[in-house]
Amino acid sequence: MLSTEQLINDCVLFQSVTPDEMEELLSTSESEEFSEGTRILDEGNSTRYLWIIQSGSCEVRKKLSNGNEQALVELGPLSIFGEMSFFKPAPHSASVVALTDVETVRIPGRDFDQMLKNGAQGAQKVVFNTVRIMSDRLRMMDEWTADMVESCGSRSKNAEWHDFRSKLYSEWQF
Repeated sequence: MLSTEQLINDCVLFQSVTPDEMEELLSTSESEEFSEGTRILDEGNSTRYLWIIQSGSCEVRKKLSNGNEQALVELGPLSIFGEMSFFKPAPHSASVVALTDVETVRIPGRDFDQMLKNGAQGAQKVVFNTVRIMSDRLRMMDEWTADMVESCGSRSKNAEWHDFRSKLYSEWQF
């Protein structure tokens, strides 16, 4: 299990969080262990936790229209997951499955909301850092999607991609 100092120094989520702020954040956290093969989150279900992997590895999986699941990414120690449903309550957009035995720390949404309401600096830093993490993930997804569209070589697919991007950044209300 990682120490508080390791979380502060090595986890992007806690960048610039002080030891006192970290103590406040972890005061409401819950530790949980999962055996290899355990489904930690199920796509379509709703829970409001921000998860940090302390040891082990997990795989994020997305359901396909044919009923199968597609592996999206493998997450290791100091990775986070659950952030989309944590900050905007909604069903999980993917499942997370333990590839090995996994130790996690999770922060409950209701407690975090209260910290934000009380003006806790550590909670505000976590929000800022999560935005950075999600921005990096979106940037990588944009590059990957653009490469996929370009590799198709189809003018209609290219036009669909540009239409989608245009709507994503200008028309859709969240």
